[in-house]
Amino acid sequence: MSVLRFRYQTLEFGDVDIHLRTLRDLQQYLDAGGVAEKLGIHSANWSLFGIVWASGEVLAHAMLDYEIAGKRILEVGCGIGLTSLVLNHRHADITATDYHPEAGNFLRENVRLNQGARFPFSAPAGPIPTADWVAST
Repeated sequence: MSVLRFRYQTLEFGDVDIHLRTLRDLQQYLDAGGVAEKLGIHSANWSLFGIVWASGEVLAHAMLDYEIAGKRILEVGCGIGLTSLVLNHRHADITATDYHPEAGNFLRENVRLNQGARFPFSAPAGPIPTADWVAST
């Protein structure tokens, strides 16, 4: 079985630096116990959760100035959680979700790297949390 290789990077959003641990590239694959396969995630798509997508950067930039006061925000398909990390920096009421079995682990590590407050992560197997606004890339 292969070992996952990571990339550590810092992305700038205005005067906010977001530190990320991502997969090194799209060739990464490690499905211990076949969990992803049982969820229907093919090996060719396994790594898609773990990289920075251009659409995710655009959404994260948009969240710098988005009015969040009094709103519950749900990030659907968070992957590494870039948008949630920006919102967490702003102390938003955020819940992140993703179907991939490794997304929660990456999100927790990225929250730690950014010295952020813990916030809910949900794998959408059960009820979808209520929200005032849904973010998805």
